[in-house]
Amino acid sequence: MSVSASASTSQASLSSSQGISRTASDVSVDQALQAGLEVALPPGLLGNTPHGVSSQESLDLSIGSSLGSFAEQLDNVEAGSMSDVGSMYTVTSLDSQPAPSRPIKGFAVVEIRSRAKIEKIRASLFNSSDLIGLSSLDGQDELMAMSTEEILTVSAVNQSLFDTQGSPALEDYFCDKTLKGDKLVPSARDVLTDIFKSCLHSEQMLSLTPAKPPKVAEIYLSKEQINSQTPGNLLHTFFTHVRPPKKVLEDQLTQILRKYGVPKPKFDKSKYSKAGKEQHPVKVVSAKRPVTKPPPKEKAVLNSVRTALSEKKPMVKPKSPEKNKPEDKDPDKSPTKKQEVPEEKYLTLDGFHRFVIDRAKQDIRSVWRAILSCGYDLHFERCACIDARHAQKASRKWSLEMDVALVQYVNRLCRHLAITPARLHPHEVYLDPADAADPRVSCLLSVPIESLRLRFALLQSLNTALETFFLPLVELRQTEMYANSIAALLQEAKGFIFYDTKVAIMNRVLNATVQRTADHAAPEITLDPLEIVGGEIRLPENSYFCQAARQLACIPSSQLCVKLASGGDPTYAFNIRFTGEEVHGTSGSFRHFLWQVCKELQSSLLSLLLLCPSSAVNKNKGKFILTPSPITYGEEQLLHFFGQLLGFAIRADVPLPLDLLPSFWKTLVGEALDPDLDLQEADILTYNYIQKFENLNDETELEALCAEIASQHLAMESPDCPNKPSCKFTYLNLTSEEVELCPRGRHVPVALRLRELQNPECVTAVRAGLGSIIPLQLLTLLTPLEMELRTCGLPYINLEFLKAHTMYQVGLMETDQHIEFFWGALEMFTQEELCRFIKFACNQERIPFTCPCKDGGPDTAHVPPYPMKIAPPDGTTGAPDSRYIRVETCMFMIKLPQYSSLDTMLEKLRYAIHYREDPLSG
Repeated sequence: MSVSASASTSQASLSSSQGISRTASDVSVDQALQAGLEVALPPGLLGNTPHGVSSQESLDLSIGSSLGSFAEQLDNVEAGSMSDVGSMYTVTSLDSQPAPSRPIKGFAVVEIRSRAKIEKIRASLFNSSDLIGLSSLDGQDELMAMSTEEILTVSAVNQSLFDTQGSPALEDYFCDKTLKGDKLVPSARDVLTDIFKSCLHSEQMLSLTPAKPPKVAEIYLSKEQINSQTPGNLLHTFFTHVRPPKKVLEDQLTQILRKYGVPKPKFDKSKYSKAGKEQHPVKVVSAKRPVTKPPPKEKAVLNSVRTALSEKKPMVKPKSPEKNKPEDKDPDKSPTKKQEVPEEKYLTLDGFHRFVIDRAKQDIRSVWRAILSCGYDLHFERCACIDARHAQKASRKWSLEMDVALVQYVNRLCRHLAITPARLHPHEVYLDPADAADPRVSCLLSVPIESLRLRFALLQSLNTALETFFLPLVELRQTEMYANSIAALLQEAKGFIFYDTKVAIMNRVLNATVQRTADHAAPEITLDPLEIVGGEIRLPENSYFCQAARQLACIPSSQLCVKLASGGDPTYAFNIRFTGEEVHGTSGSFRHFLWQVCKELQSSLLSLLLLCPSSAVNKNKGKFILTPSPITYGEEQLLHFFGQLLGFAIRADVPLPLDLLPSFWKTLVGEALDPDLDLQEADILTYNYIQKFENLNDETELEALCAEIASQHLAMESPDCPNKPSCKFTYLNLTSEEVELCPRGRHVPVALRLRELQNPECVTAVRAGLGSIIPLQLLTLLTPLEMELRTCGLPYINLEFLKAHTMYQVGLMETDQHIEFFWGALEMFTQEELCRFIKFACNQERIPFTCPCKDGGPDTAHVPPYPMKIAPPDGTTGAPDSRYIRVETCMFMIKLPQYSSLDTMLEKLRYAIHYREDPLSG
């Protein structure tokens, strides 16, 4: 990110330090994108000490608060001082010549992760009180007459390389990054050396016979070699992009060799060929007669004859005396010397470095354009493959496991950046040092960065084709009869498809399968909130879940299939009316209903879900599974309604606060359970006993293990052997019921435990309910984790994502003091308190972590309940500190008084989120 000042006396520039380029064969310099900004700052906003800002921090923190440390006045600025700390780079310089407008004085360079954040950072800088607070600055009257755009100007740093009217401060930055005095910095010298050697290396790759690479000091390149478009010749690419516009490359190479070239030494003429291959002298023998060396005397006679012939002048009659004067003045001049061809010059590494230094002093932007076009970034690190051969070689090392790991990593990265993979540039994909500790990307740590980005570009292109042309035409319904159907093959290859691609196809299908149109009124159910007053419900029949199941059982499922919720007035499957309460709007009551039924499902009131046994030993604490027991007709209807609730949440895009084990989502999407992993997650005690059984060596160890198990479950003694406990072939199921086993059933408990996790009877009822709301063939593309994300969202609140989807109404601004107190208080909240705040503000504990606005469309409707709206309180009576926070849950609107301090804001917010627990609190 880049910031530059155009106000009064100083300039700060925040600029991305990561260059963008492509493969040298298809690079387009004007498409070299960079996540960077240039912002003009008021004078004196840069401190004396630069502060490093990592790429991750620049995403997680508001840029306005990140620049708060720059609010100190700039004192004792020395000309040409510079420093480079982390990913922050600052340069300050004084211009002795008077500028016609406002002189530029300094800038800072900070790296950010994604170009998609440029507009967000631009808005944050425009709203930053640290950057716009001009009341204490000199020349206040003049500055206050300026608009915000005149004070702050924003532009991408890499675009400045192609802008002839770019900021001169950024030219200083690029010069300082390339030169140190009259010499190249070591990193720039190494990169230029590699570019120089690539010319000879590319020719050697085409040679049939291998050759030992010569020393760099012994390489002499001709104009034909430099101008050769051999694959991998980066020197040709470099000179193509460094040349001035409207100038032929061949003419420029002639001028460069004339000035920076040197003649090839005589001893080098036979040692190396044009391609740099060492040659051995051989005798040329004629087929007609042998060539013999003449005797010394004859050789002397021949030389004297040649000399006499060369000195003999032609007899030409002079036309005038004036014509003969030049010949008289230059008697040594001969026709042989007139026909001499100028000696050919060659480019050496030293000459190439001297050319780059001189060119950088004239036009540093062209030098950097050439470096980026050769596949390097602003860190002088290779970020693109050299040519197609290099790309093919790198692609052969990829495996299925690596592709799936890369797709999952990109999904997490895009979720963090709140953008789609289609908006992620390949050069924005790289592993941070913090990612090295993640076991999910361990197989990608040894992959070169250029290979990683090339593979992402391939997957990105594949997903675009799948979303646009292929998947809309494919029948995704699975059949056991045709194992090689497209649906079956897609299920095996679903690890290659990005989550956002699957969601886009899923949303398109859901909107195409709408059954209830706008002409039909929405079904309405009536719930009695007085039945649950007191926090504990005595009878299951009085719960919201059972009340809604009874009333919706007689409504056709076609009337419950509505389009995806969007905009400020979404359409939901049904409306809810609470007895004795006057509710305005349908969104708040519908979201409260879903939150309440999830709370009931995970309580002891309903027996549909069961706490997993592993939670007893603090593993997967709070996770639930379907109760594994024979079901009655009434329970089957309740499970059917539970499946419908999952469909309601998907169409309404309201994340359900359900904590279910991964084994439930596996069975829901039709994947087989893992006998080891899923059993360990659900019942760690049983899994440990199974491992002990597999490691038994003799009968004595078996009896000891059986005694240990029996002592924990049955304290009975065998009548035949009173000293040994009774070890019957029985086991306790998850509902604590004793089940008899068949004889010789040593491994039968494993199969029975897995069958309880599979629970086909209950899962069939849930899938039937889900299939009545959404097409089940959509589950073919989803993994268990993606199905959980689509239905339940993330169990935590991303405060930065919420802040980015917030609107300020009735004249409020993000820079207002009480608004800053508000966000500061939320940053001090725990995740539990944040969930309580979201429940207080919009009647749901979880909010969507994605939004259609991440696609970049300016007019794209938000997913409800976004955006969050902050407005002033109703009325003006009373002191602000004595007033309370009120909300309108249907609109996700918070009416916030102007509290005088952060402590007051914390106190009022905590009071509000705990007070809403009262069901009669209006």
